[in-house]
Amino acid sequence: MMLSQVAINLLTSEPICKLMQPLRSRVVPVFLLHRFADESRGIQGHSQAHLETALTFLKTNGYTVVSVRQVVEAVISGDPLPPRAVAFTLDDGFYDQAKTALPVFENYQAPVTLFLATDMQDQRYWSWDYKIEYLFKHTLQKRLEIDLGDGAKEISFATAGDKRLLVRNLRNLHKRSTNQAAEVAVEYFAERLEVNLPKEAPDEYQPITWEQARSLESRYVEFGPHTQRHPILAQISDEQARNEILGSWQALKVNIANPVPIFCYPSGREGVDFGAREQEIVKQAGLIGALSADPGYVHLTQANNNLYALKRFSFPNDMTQFKQYCSWLEYAKEKMSRR
Repeated sequence: MMLSQVAINLLTSEPICKLMQPLRSRVVPVFLLHRFADESRGIQGHSQAHLETALTFLKTNGYTVVSVRQVVEAVISGDPLPPRAVAFTLDDGFYDQAKTALPVFENYQAPVTLFLATDMQDQRYWSWDYKIEYLFKHTLQKRLEIDLGDGAKEISFATAGDKRLLVRNLRNLHKRSTNQAAEVAVEYFAERLEVNLPKEAPDEYQPITWEQARSLESRYVEFGPHTQRHPILAQISDEQARNEILGSWQALKVNIANPVPIFCYPSGREGVDFGAREQEIVKQAGLIGALSADPGYVHLTQANNNLYALKRFSFPNDMTQFKQYCSWLEYAKEKMSRR
C-alpha cells in the first residue's frame, strides 16, 4: 500500500500517534546507518544535517532514543521501554562515523551503538566489497567486459551513478561466492581497471582507532562486535566463522571498557549471509543477541523475536519515510499485509 507524503504526514501527526500509541508500544524500530558524507575525502553517505533533523524530530515529538542494549534486555526481561522507543546503530567502524555521527548522538543525548569489524582497528584492514568500490571510483576506464551472472557483456560506467549501480551489482553477485573468490575478483578488476590497490585502507576508508573508540565511549556511545574481517559468514568454514565471531568479541573486551554483548552480522541477510550455525556460535560466545540487516521491527516479546536475528531498518534519507517507521503507521501496514 503506497501512501502520499501528505497522507503520511497527517497519519504520523501527534494527535493520531497519541491515539494509536497502544499499537506502537509493542515494537521498536532499530535503524542501521553506514557512511557519512565527506566531500574532501570523496565519501558519500548520510549528511550530518539530516541526522540532526531526524533526532530533533524525535526529541520534539515524544519519542525516546534508547540503546540496542536496552532493547535486547527489555525483550529478555519483559520490562517495559518508553512508549515510543527508537534505537540507532552504525556498522563497520569508519573514521567518518566517529568524526560526524557520534558527536551528534552525544550532543542530542541519544544512545547509539557502533559495531566494529575489529581487524580494521588492529591492522587497518579493509574488506573486498570496499576494495571493489575503490577500484571503480578511481579508474580512468569507462567500460569493461564484465559477467554479472548472465554471461560476459561490455558494460559502460562513465558516470558516478553508473559506477555506484555497477558496484552494488558486483557486491551482490560476489556475496554469493566464497570470500576467497571475491578477493580473486578484486585482483582481476584491479588489473583490468589499471588501479593500484593499497594494501592498507586508504584515507577514504580510514577506520576509527582503538584509542579514538576509548575516548568516545560514554553513556550514549557504545561499541559492539561485527567480526574481524567483515566476511560473509555463510561463505566460510566452521572454524573461520567461529574465529571471526569470537575474535571480534575478544578484541572488544580487551580494548573497550564496557562493550555491548550483542553481535552484528556483516551484510546481515538471514538465510543468505548467516544462518543457524552463526546464531549458535553467537549464543555459545555468551552474547545476549544479534542483529541482522533484514527490515522490520524488534517486538518487545521473546515469542515474536529470534533474539539472534533481530531486524533493523536502513536509515532513510527521507524524513517522511523516517516518520512512518518511527510512528505506528509502518507497523500497521505490516500487520495488514500478513492477513
